[in-house]
Amino acid sequence: MVVLDLLAAIAAASVAGAALFLAHGRHGDDRGGPRAELVRYMGVAALAALACSVANVIEVAGGGTFAAAVGNATNVVTVGLAWAGARRLNGHRAIGTATTGAAGILMLGVTFVVPLDEATLLKTVGLVVFAVLAAVEFSRRPVRDLSGSRVLVATLVVFGAFNLYRLVLSCLAGMSSALWQHTASTQITTILSALAIVGMGYGSVRLGRQLDDDPSPGTRAHDRRNLRLAADDLLGALERVHVTVIRIPELDLIRAAHSSGRADEMITVLVDAAHEALPGSSAGVPARDTVFVLHTGSTHVTVVEAAVRRVFAGQMPLIDYSDTPDLSFEHHAVTDVHDLSLLMESRRLRPGSGVVPRT
Repeated sequence: MVVLDLLAAIAAASVAGAALFLAHGRHGDDRGGPRAELVRYMGVAALAALACSVANVIEVAGGGTFAAAVGNATNVVTVGLAWAGARRLNGHRAIGTATTGAAGILMLGVTFVVPLDEATLLKTVGLVVFAVLAAVEFSRRPVRDLSGSRVLVATLVVFGAFNLYRLVLSCLAGMSSALWQHTASTQITTILSALAIVGMGYGSVRLGRQLDDDPSPGTRAHDRRNLRLAADDLLGALERVHVTVIRIPELDLIRAAHSSGRADEMITVLVDAAHEALPGSSAGVPARDTVFVLHTGSTHVTVVEAAVRRVFAGQMPLIDYSDTPDLSFEHHAVTDVHDLSLLMESRRLRPGSGVVPRT
């Protein structure tokens, strides 16, 4: 039964970790910012919980002190990272990760030099302390005003209270007592830990939906966000936004024959050429080697293509390139930002290099 419960904890940790990464990695999402911070901390915490569960299974199977040490260390790290992540979201000093790492290393070493029962109690003290700290941190603004924070606080309070009960019971009745076996045994602890993992995962996903992305300038994620914002502004005055997708079919050859830097330079020149050829347009690189240009559609597509080609060719001497690569164009019209996101996502998954029918 203990092994089955430990396997349940492994499954819970796996599901919680997968849910967090999927919540952040949905199509169209950007990277960076508070949401990425949440997923980074809570995702690693889920992985630590998974490692803890695996170590516990190995310990039950006869893995000895090493498995117990790994299990104790990762168990403490799991709750500690929840506290560190909450501090990060609240904008407090970044001491949480270092403190959690130090506690995990200390727990790892202590398990080798003290009896396993005493190491278990020391681990339980660490769990109580970190659970209280994390619950307090999630109760502070601005995180406490977000959906999901109450679930996290409730889960941490219950988990911390149970571990505090284990400490008190070990002092009053001992770990070999019948009361311990019926109310605080490893089996019961494992079941509660699995439920706590599920609660933390659920609360984190809900919290993540309330947080914003803040991708760094110069990244594709930043360009995707800017293009969505530009499309939203244009759609406030127009029924549809025209999207011109431009690629350089031989860019991979340029990258292989010259360098990645030369290929990136070509894309930068192409973006500048699109801006110059279509004044007032918005251009960016939302996918690899693919330039998106948003414009009103007041200029016919053949004129747009000719203007971009002309300006692009005029830039070649400035970057000391002797030839002018050919350009391929696609023309689309979108009526909402979601359509633009789908179009950008399709180019992220499958850039393509041919021309599609104009719409």
